[in-house]
Amino acid sequence: MNKMRTVYRLAITRVGWPMPKTYCAFPFTHQYVHMSGSVRLCCATMENATDKRGNRIHMNNDSLQKTWNSDYMKQARLKMKNGEVLEACTKCVDQEARGYKSMRNPSNKEENLEKVNADGSMEVMPHSMELHFGNVCNLKCKMCSQDYSNQIGKEILQIGKKDKDFLDWVYKQSGNVNNWTNNLSVEYTWFQNEKTKSRLIEYVSKHITELTVIGGEPTVIPEFYELLDYCYKNNTLKDKVITIVTNLTNTNPKMTQWLPKMKSWTIWASLDGIGDTTEYIRYPSNFNKVAENLTYYKKLLTEHGNGKITFSPAVQLLNIHQLDEMLKWFIDFSDGAWGDTFNISWMAQVWYPRICNYDTAPREYRLMVADKLEKSVEYFKKYDRISLFYNAQIKNLRADQLDRFTEVNLQKMFIRYNDTQDKHRKSNTWRVLLPYLEETLTNSIK
Repeated sequence: MNKMRTVYRLAITRVGWPMPKTYCAFPFTHQYVHMSGSVRLCCATMENATDKRGNRIHMNNDSLQKTWNSDYMKQARLKMKNGEVLEACTKCVDQEARGYKSMRNPSNKEENLEKVNADGSMEVMPHSMELHFGNVCNLKCKMCSQDYSNQIGKEILQIGKKDKDFLDWVYKQSGNVNNWTNNLSVEYTWFQNEKTKSRLIEYVSKHITELTVIGGEPTVIPEFYELLDYCYKNNTLKDKVITIVTNLTNTNPKMTQWLPKMKSWTIWASLDGIGDTTEYIRYPSNFNKVAENLTYYKKLLTEHGNGKITFSPAVQLLNIHQLDEMLKWFIDFSDGAWGDTFNISWMAQVWYPRICNYDTAPREYRLMVADKLEKSVEYFKKYDRISLFYNAQIKNLRADQLDRFTEVNLQKMFIRYNDTQDKHRKSNTWRVLLPYLEETLTNSIK
């Protein structure tokens, strides 16, 4: 790690900025509220803000004005001003040391160093916030965990009532099959506290101009609509740039009233396939309903001109075979407006749980999929952002990244987890959707 930080300090140079090389705008402009209600510097860190006694700073205990100038935040700002690398920032540091862009890069356009007091406090409040409305969700996505959906953990516990061996196995495998399994029944509903809700809504209305709302699934959470309604009634919605991260299974008629009144809005569409593929991954979604809701948002942005739709597919073993078709569907849906009002965030390769990553698949299957995707390389060349990520996926498919022992173990986990889950759901199985994957996996583990 020390070597990596040294590389970082040498590699990252100032671009005419009167600021330290370690500078990041987030501690000076942004508030991040985790789905648990705790406060962090940003979404890239796992470190919770704490008080002098080491207790987590939490939305139910502290006002956002107080958390903004907590000892934790003040010390973070002072250390960053002094050119120190924060422990909370090691993920971005490591990424940059390897030559990749991090969450830090785009944020450094803003400079608030001159507004920091000698003790690290700031009178000016943040204008940006990422707000997680807990883990209340209506889906049980294959790559999800109970931290992000209260439904997936409940399902595993239900299965465990009939199959204790399976439950014990899930706990044992931990991040390989269900991310974090320490508390399958966890419920993050901190925002239902009336006092917390009231001050949060007022705070956002008064101070925040750039808001990203995540869940769980925010569109099934009443408090999300209360927030928008409050801003609308208090005439602050017109100043908001709002991003809504949604699985597109649900919308609200009031969106017709709210979205056109915002300065701008983005629907961040978590869509991982078309037809049966997305219905299987994001269970129990309905693709026709998802497409209908997408069309609804498309109509709003066409009529009012202040909206965008950004697709964010989670690329994994269960949809990599359909990546070309999915991306073409996205582009066709834009009706020639791709790159303007329609775009793609990135094509994030799923790493947790580990069994969802496509490098788990047998080489025979990966090469078959790579050959299929290769046929569309030329088609995507005119879409720079897509082409970059698309070619990277093909390269990764052709690479052997796992030793044989690890590969077979992960393949066995994949089969056991999905077979058990499919039996419980009485749904179309991965074996029906992907017969060639089943064949190659069966041959691989013999």
